[in-house]
Amino acid sequence: MEIVDLSEKNAQTYFVCLEDWAEEMKEAGDHKQQWYEKMKDKGLGVKLAVENSTVCGMIQYIPIEYSFIDGEGLYFITC
Repeated sequence: MEIVDLSEKNAQTYFVCLEDWAEEMKEAGDHKQQWYEKMKDKGLGVKLAVENSTVCGMIQYIPIEYSFIDGEGLYFITC
């Protein structure tokens, strides 16, 4: 398994929360893509876990000031 940066190649999989096989995710619209576009210039980072050319996990991190947690100068990480 390797950890890679989000790229154009795997962005659509990320935008549907790695559930590109699920019809419900396709019907949900582009909410995550809109959020990503808004937050990427504010420090959002995305790493993906890839095994055998399949994205199987993700790590997202943003400055804590943009999360629901009070803090300053730290990062909030979700997996």
